[in-house]
Amino acid sequence: MGFFDRLVSGVESAVEQALGVNLLDMIVQIAATIILMIIVKKFFWGRITEFLQKRNEYMQNELTEAEKTNQEALQLKETREKELKEIRDKSKEYYETAKSRGEEEKKRMIEHAKKEADVIVNNGHKEIDAERKKAKMELEKEVVAIASMMAEKVIGKKVDESEFQDITVKNIESSEKL
Repeated sequence: MGFFDRLVSGVESAVEQALGVNLLDMIVQIAATIILMIIVKKFFWGRITEFLQKRNEYMQNELTEAEKTNQEALQLKETREKELKEIRDKSKEYYETAKSRGEEEKKRMIEHAKKEADVIVNNGHKEIDAERKKAKMELEKEVVAIASMMAEKVIGKKVDESEFQDITVKNIESSEKL
């Protein structure tokens, strides 16, 4: 056994003890892996890198589209928020307008009702004054009639009611002035 054989046997035993694998099996595995890498490189590496490149481009396009869509969504959100704010402002404006119109209508109705009440009160005062004058005139007529009857009894002669009424009315008017 030569030096080379002893070296191979020593390496075999060290590898077998350290890894638990036979050196010959390990060399066969390494050779198979190298052959496999050469075959893959020769026949499949271009297709794999092309596939990976297309996949990378596709992912980049998807990412770009997603960012673009996200930007559009943000712009749309801002637009909708502005529109919503405008709608709220218009609603508030309509509410305020309706409220002020309602207040104006309320004031107008109150003023109209007050005017009608004033008219009714004035008409009532006029009717009361008319009734008072009518009652006063009737009272004056009765007073004149009673006074003329009393004067007839006192004087013993028939007194003309119209003359007596003129005298009585003048006396009543002069007493009212006092």
